[in-house]
This record gives sequence, C-alpha cells and structure tokens, in this order.
Amino acid sequence: MVVTPIRHRRIVMASVAAALLAGASSSAMAGAFGLREQSATGQGMSFAGMAAGGGDSISGMFWNPAVVNQVTTFQSEQHVTGVFPSSKIDVSDATRRNIGAVTGGTGATGDSGDIGQGALLAAGYNAYRISDKVAVGLAVTSPFGLVTDPHGAWGGQVLARSSKVMSVNVSPTLGVTLTDWLSIAGGVQIQYFDIRLRRATGLLPTSPSATLTGDDVGFGFTAGFTVTPAEGTSIGVGFRSAIKHKLEGKLKTPEGDSKIDADVTLPETVSVGVRQAITPDLTILGGVEWTNWSRLGTINVKARNGGATLTSLPFEYEDGWFFSAGAEYAFSPQFTGRAGVGYELSPITNKNRDVRLPDDDRWWLSAGGAYNYSDRLSFDLGYSYVFVPGRSKIDVELPAPLPFNFEATSKSNVHIVSASVRYKFGGEAAPVLVTKY
Repeated sequence: MVVTPIRHRRIVMASVAAALLAGASSSAMAGAFGLREQSATGQGMSFAGMAAGGGDSISGMFWNPAVVNQVTTFQSEQHVTGVFPSSKIDVSDATRRNIGAVTGGTGATGDSGDIGQGALLAAGYNAYRISDKVAVGLAVTSPFGLVTDPHGAWGGQVLARSSKVMSVNVSPTLGVTLTDWLSIAGGVQIQYFDIRLRRATGLLPTSPSATLTGDDVGFGFTAGFTVTPAEGTSIGVGFRSAIKHKLEGKLKTPEGDSKIDADVTLPETVSVGVRQAITPDLTILGGVEWTNWSRLGTINVKARNGGATLTSLPFEYEDGWFFSAGAEYAFSPQFTGRAGVGYELSPITNKNRDVRLPDDDRWWLSAGGAYNYSDRLSFDLGYSYVFVPGRSKIDVELPAPLPFNFEATSKSNVHIVSASVRYKFGGEAAPVLVTKY
C-alpha cells in the first residue's frame, strides 16, 4: 500500500484538528497543572516505561522523541481521554467566623462544592520512515491544562471563582538509528498557552469579579535516546525543554480594563523508562519523571509595555517527581493486558497550596489492554483511579486589607478513561527498535 503525500497531509491535519478541538479544556493530572494523559497505551500501566518505547505504540514520543525510530513504514495514532475529577474544599469554622465578623454576618462563607470539571483531552502521533536510518514524526498534545469552578458565592471567592488553563503543543521530530542498539532523536516544540482566571473583589455574595486573561505562542525543543544494552532490555531517556511565554491580555475589574503582560516559564521534564522482557509473553516496565516546577515562582502581572505591577500570582512550586511500575502480558496474538501503579510527589505542598488547584501527593492505580484487529489496525483502552490519601490543608493569606488567612481542607480524586486507534500504512518491515528477547 502506497501512502500519497496528499493522504499523508490529511492524516496529519486530522491529528492536529483533534488535539485543538478536544484538548481545549482539561483537568490537571500530572502534578500542578501539567497533563500526563497523552497515551491510552501508557494509561493502562500508569505510564510505566513509556520513554523506553517498544510494543506497537509510538505514543512514547511525548516522553522521548527517540521512540519515533521504532516506526516501520508509516503509522498514525489518535488518543482521546476522558478526565472525571472530584475535588471539594471545606472552609474552616475560624474562616467562617472571620468573614462574618468583617461583613457583619452578610459575607459568603459556604464550601466550594465540587470544583472539578470533567473534560476531554486528545493527542495525536504520526511517524514516517524515510530510510533504514532516518524517521520523522509529529506529535500534537496538550501538556498543560486546568479547569476548576467552585459553586457560586463561597468562602474563598476572593481567591478564586473559576480557573481555566489550556495548551496545544505541536512537536515535529527527526530520529536517527545509529546502531542496532542505539537511536537518537530531537525536535522542536511550538506551544500555544492560554489562561483565564476569575476571582471576587469582595466577601459579599454579590461582589463583582476581576478577570485575568492572556495567551501566547512559545517555543522549545525535545531530545532523547533509546538503547538496548542487553537481551530483552530497552532503556529510554527523554527531555522536554522549558518554554517561555510572554502572555498578553487584559485585567478586567469593576474600575475598568487594563492591558497586561506577564512572563511565564513552563517547566522542563526529564523522563526515564525501562522495558524488560521476562518471557515471550510477559514484559515488566518502570519509569521515573522529574519536572522542574520550581521555575514557577511568583508571576507579576504588569501593565502593558513594562508598566507597574497590577497583581501577582504567587505559585512558589517545588519540583515534581513521578514513579511508576507496570506490566504487559500477551494473552494471545490479538489481546495484550496491562496494569500499573504510580506515586506522584506533587510540587504543591502545605506551604503553597491554594484554592485554584488543591493538589497533593497521590497514588495512581491503572489497568488496560490492546486489541489487534489486524496486522494494521489496533485499539487500546486504559483506566486509572488517582487519589490523594486523607485530606489536604489550605492556609492562604487573603488580599489586603483583609486581616486574616483563609483556612480550609480539601479532598480530591479522579477517574480517567482513555482510548486510542492505531493504523499502520505501507508494507511490512522488520522493526528498528529491537528488544532482542
């Protein structure tokens, strides 16, 4: 089967369109407002070993661009994930009393209700082999996102009424197979980033809102390698660079609108994956990710063209870590089962937790599988339950001149369901990424 240039372009553009449409809003599930849900294949095993590549999926390109080298001719994958979070913030009695004292008993003092918003997230991957040594790819993903929306007037409304963050990242990649055990790749990142943050200007239920909006297109790069140092072993290391965004937008308040600038640097990530064949049917996997969230300190929102600071966003995050382990078992040539567990050290702690994103350290429990309908057409399904053990503490300074802190606790969990379709075009060829089992 020959893939014409026109058909190739149509498939690539369909992947871009899917990510633009479905990746527009998401709930953060990779520490802070990062999104890890970029692969149904990885979802079924808590993303263990994704940077090592292997298997039939090329979606590991998100973690390590060198996975592009495992393509045989031309391959296209589309992944869609449903994220169904639940997160509730319970206002403390002390905060309720303080709000009542300041407002004469007329202030908003209720709990947040469920601030989590269900959303769809899409990702697309395409790879084409130019020669026995060179392959090219294109990944369209949404690596950052957040939607939270407390119910109406509530006790923390001067900190947040609603929050929305979205991104679309287009990453073309070039891969080179250097030897039968080593491959490398690199690429560029072109990323659109958009925010919309809204909060009340007072404690009364009828207090008007202030709204901050801004967007920008930023650029970065990716790099990585895969090695097969021993029989049945694959190791991959991938790097996604930081991306600087100069947001331009508006700060809308009851007093009027102001054009703003804000410099935001989104963090780089290092991913390490290991894939080890135990038997012809059983493979175990492991992964570690580090994300440099400590780049995100306090963001000063300034009047356009270097003017005065109008407001600040005090993130002050710490670095994030994610550890995962999983397994794949081929029950038959048509069906492969997966399972995995992960533990995440969140960049958000008791020192910096706020009401827009009451994140905390959490566990991932995952299961999934793949069905090969034919040699060319395959489907993947993955599910994860992510939960924070116990309750998380919130203690945030309120805007001046309010003379007290906002105190509360939060409880969060999320159900994630992911599915994908994968199609291989062209004639059959020996795989380039060899596991040597």
